[in-house]
Amino acid sequence: MEIALATDNPYEVLEQAKNMNDIGCYFLDIQLSTDINGIKLGSEIRKHDPVGNIIFVMSHSELTYLTFVYKVAAMDFIFKDDPAELRTRIIDCLETAHTRLQLLSKDNSVETIELKRGSNSVYVQYDDIMFFESSTKSHRLIAHLDNRQIEFYGNLKELSQLDDRFFRCHNSFVVNRHNIESIDSKERIVYFKNKEHCYASVRNVKKI
Repeated sequence: MEIALATDNPYEVLEQAKNMNDIGCYFLDIQLSTDINGIKLGSEIRKHDPVGNIIFVMSHSELTYLTFVYKVAAMDFIFKDDPAELRTRIIDCLETAHTRLQLLSKDNSVETIELKRGSNSVYVQYDDIMFFESSTKSHRLIAHLDNRQIEFYGNLKELSQLDDRFFRCHNSFVVNRHNIESIDSKERIVYFKNKEHCYASVRNVKKI
């Protein structure tokens, strides 16, 4: 995945969409200083890239209803006022777009899970998951991935039933057996390929 175009000219974006053979991922500012706004631009992009991923960046939530008027089918709406959240949401969108692209490609054997975060979801591959952990926040869990963590809504019982690679080794943890590097049975510590670790119960440590 690479940046194909960065511009403040909406017509350059539209031209890029017309000439591109791949499925695109577009980050559009709704308020553009031109004769066309970001939502109208998204609507025009849809004519040339019907399954592309369109993400709107905005300052005011009141404008989101226009995306339904223009039938843009946006992946997400990201607000500019929180730089930390802005970065996180952009990464989430890129990962989801990448996963969707893989699912649409020839390799349809890639297994993914949807992690719901409230107003948006993140799709991650089974192979990227080290383990799931209970969060201190009610009804939330933390997915420990290869190089980051994602907090989401879910329950460990359901996750342990995804397939045989996922095992609930502790009341607070579900591990991905495929990404375990080693197990310290005496201390009941499970080590993963990304150098993180979690704990197993006395009863379950030998079942992993």
